Amino acid sequence: MRNKHRLRASSFDLLSTYNYFTPGWIDFLWIGISLFIGVLLSGLLGIALNKAGFEPIYIQLISYPILFIPSMLLASSLSRRNMFRDKENPLDKNNYWSVKQVLIAAISMLAAGFVIDGINLILPPMPEDFKEVMLTLKEGPVWVSILCVGIFAPFMEEWLCRGIILRGLLGKINAPAALIISALFFGVIHGNIWQGVPAFFIGILLGFIYYKSGSLKLTMCMHAIHNLVALTLMKIPSLEAAETYFDIFPSVWTYGITMTASIVITTLTVIYFARLKRPEEVSE
Repeated sequence: MRNKHRLRASSFDLLSTYNYFTPGWIDFLWIGISLFIGVLLSGLLGIALNKAGFEPIYIQLISYPILFIPSMLLASSLSRRNMFRDKENPLDKNNYWSVKQVLIAAISMLAAGFVIDGINLILPPMPEDFKEVMLTLKEGPVWVSILCVGIFAPFMEEWLCRGIILRGLLGKINAPAALIISALFFGVIHGNIWQGVPAFFIGILLGFIYYKSGSLKLTMCMHAIHNLVALTLMKIPSLEAAETYFDIFPSVWTYGITMTASIVITTLTVIYFARLKRPEEVSE
């Protein structure tokens, strides 16, 4: 009865809907199938909207959430089924969620984003068709772009990659392997190497902070900051030709100094979170 009351009391907290679903190996398979269904539904909807004359940015706005809806419905259903027999395992343990933590996370995300962007310097040049896809965000209304990359993507991708995949793996394999696998999945779902390779390394950092803090809200916030900074730079006319941060800086020296400072900040952030007690350790 206590569990039932707890679920009702937090019924307006969307994340708590999944507190009794910690995926097992078979559940991962079903999540994968539901994601595939989401891809099909999203693709079909996109085709229909395109034929109806919708602009690409609005097609993306409408079809993107559809990718995740089948898996979210599945996870919610399984959580309700398990609530009277399984131990609660919250997606968001609400630890380390304060102004201080958010500021640290925000600064570290800016620094890590700069460091990881350097990976693009060794990747093949972006093909023109991919650049055209990215231009839909640049040329669309600001509010639509913010909704797509600043709200939908951070919420849904963090829910899936950290809240479901990583959280499930941590109970079955060691933490380093779980971090790598979840980050690899995070990179793969981006569907291309120019976003996927940097996303893998960003996923390692986000996963580590989620592992240590238990706060999905914190990683959602970091993810949003990373995406919104990229969107802001994309919207500045004088920077539209830049493909990496290297193209923005006036000299190699200023880029090198900024890169060094970013590496130091990212390292200090990792050390800071490494010293925190995990929520499970705090409750013991």
